[in-house]
Amino acid sequence: MFKQKRFYVLAALVIVALLLVACPAAPPTAGGGSGAAEQAAAPAEGADREIVWMVRTGPVENKWETEVVAPAWAEAHPDVALNILNIDQPEIAVKREAMIAAGEPLHVWSTNWGGDGFASDRYRGLIEDLTPLIERDQFDTSVFIPEVLAIYQSEGKTWGFPFLTTGSYVFYNMSLFDEAGIPYPTTDWDDKTWTWEAMLDLGKQLTKNYDDPATAQYGLVMNRQNIEGPAMIFGQFPWPEDAYQTGFADKVTMNTPEVINAYQKHHDLIHVEKVSPDDAANQALSQLGGAFESGRIAIYQNGGWGWWVYSPVNPEVEGGFCWGVAPNPWGSPDADKRAVIYTDPWVITRGLEGQAMEDAWEFVKFLVAEENARSYMQATNTPPTQSKLQEEWFGQFGCMEPEAVKQVYQGAFKYGLESSNHLIVRWDEINQIANNALSAYFLDPAGNAADVMPALEQELTDALVRIAEEEGYTK
Repeated sequence: MFKQKRFYVLAALVIVALLLVACPAAPPTAGGGSGAAEQAAAPAEGADREIVWMVRTGPVENKWETEVVAPAWAEAHPDVALNILNIDQPEIAVKREAMIAAGEPLHVWSTNWGGDGFASDRYRGLIEDLTPLIERDQFDTSVFIPEVLAIYQSEGKTWGFPFLTTGSYVFYNMSLFDEAGIPYPTTDWDDKTWTWEAMLDLGKQLTKNYDDPATAQYGLVMNRQNIEGPAMIFGQFPWPEDAYQTGFADKVTMNTPEVINAYQKHHDLIHVEKVSPDDAANQALSQLGGAFESGRIAIYQNGGWGWWVYSPVNPEVEGGFCWGVAPNPWGSPDADKRAVIYTDPWVITRGLEGQAMEDAWEFVKFLVAEENARSYMQATNTPPTQSKLQEEWFGQFGCMEPEAVKQVYQGAFKYGLESSNHLIVRWDEINQIANNALSAYFLDPAGNAADVMPALEQELTDALVRIAEEEGYTK
């Protein structure tokens, strides 16, 4: 099943940024959409009460919200108007925190749409503990995949219900593989023959006319996911063991042979191996509708938003092609966690009282009800968080068999950990420091990771210690 969407990968970020987006991209565009930074759907007439649902701007999601969710809610709850507050994603965090501080009505939203993510919002006391409501109503949380639900459980509490979850993967252009007579990569995350070297060899075979940007075909692009993405593929998770539970860290490990090797190999794909487009070529590809979407990149490692972002790129449309999905490769034999997971939850604003809390809770239950979770999956092509619905989702990709989709998709969760931008307090600040240090490195043909990582590790560690002090956190 193919859905109509469009996404433009900003080329420069492939080279100089650690992260394409701070969370899974809004189908089809994160913060793109209709132009106005803030739009609110008019509440239903005759309703006694109103709840405010803050969402991100994106034509596919917004269509689902206004044409599917709103009418269904109005029919089920005619006495409670649904006010949909539509905000461009980069502006969501500022808007919601201002609303909460001012005591303006805001009931339901997602922590990972803009801002520093779940860990910061939880620590700042912006979201409600759902545990008492779950226990009171005996709400069945077993519909959720347990490992996914657990991402937003801490301190013995449940802070949100996940509605979207995906790993990071290697997407590849089947047509370019077919033209070269090369077999497709495995879908098995346990396959130890799928190594970095094996993937790089395919990239070299599939690169053509590298020095001619007008006709070049590029074999391999790695879109680094956060600080941890490159390091994990090569066997090292850089955050302390308890960081994802507490939201704080007193260090981050960057200056080790494993991490240095990982970042050097990413750099060398452009400047040494010459299988990845340089900055100028990336900018040119972006003008063709996106790097992978252009049809001129054979292998493109990316966050799992590729599942829905690339959906319109199919043989049924002009210029489309079949694409497949493979695991992240083994950078080293001990890379047991080599995928970054991205999961978005629905949460309730902390401090609501009485009927306002009851209405917000009712709406969250409504959103995650099977029929509404299914309609979101079908409208956006995003992977659901409920086991029953995932079995349906596996059949939505016309160029891969459902069992192959299931194997490669689920394997990321066996070999993955949730994204740091969701679970580290004030992640945006940390990420900016990393980007500032690494931008020039990835653009420099002579860049040497061993020269960059010692200072970067120290700068990040100093910032983490300062953040903990400023937030009043102590172990």
